[in-house]
Amino acid sequence: MTLKFRILHLEEISSTNTLAREYADHGEPEGLVIAAEYQTAGRGKPGRKWFSPKGKNLLFSVLIRPPIAPSRAPIVTQIACRSVAKALNTRFGINSAFKRPNDLLVNGKKICGVLVEASSRSNGKLDAIIIGIGLNVNASPPEVLPEAVSIREIKGKEYNKVPILKAILAQFRRDIRELYAHSA
Repeated sequence: MTLKFRILHLEEISSTNTLAREYADHGEPEGLVIAAEYQTAGRGKPGRKWFSPKGKNLLFSVLIRPPIAPSRAPIVTQIACRSVAKALNTRFGINSAFKRPNDLLVNGKKICGVLVEASSRSNGKLDAIIIGIGLNVNASPPEVLPEAVSIREIKGKEYNKVPILKAILAQFRRDIRELYAHSA
């Protein structure tokens, strides 16, 4: 299985996860990536909002339809976090730590959050998984919470977000193979 990504880039949206869910509900095949410059109603863990300044950070959701039991869906959060961590390490030499259930930290400060939402069919089979990722790329200290950090803050310069998105997706494609292979 080779997951092929199709990127839909939007300037502003309520939530990339919400739109990805709508596409999934209408039968969109897996591999859709919705990226936005700004979210008006971004979400984090249940009950929490995800705020990111306009145009500064990487905000995207990925639609997958793995052939796994709904009870195995939470493993996707760990796979996504590891993929982002590997991409950060490979591309920037940034070492991050996975903080359960869905965050990546650098020196105790949050650089990335992952929100995975799964839906099942009436027959109990998994229909879709939406993986929402918010990565602090170019935000500066006044634009992020004191307990957060960005790649720019760590490395001292701004970055083009597109190559970072592509690096994360390439790493995720490699990391998710095992899940599909063991499910067949």
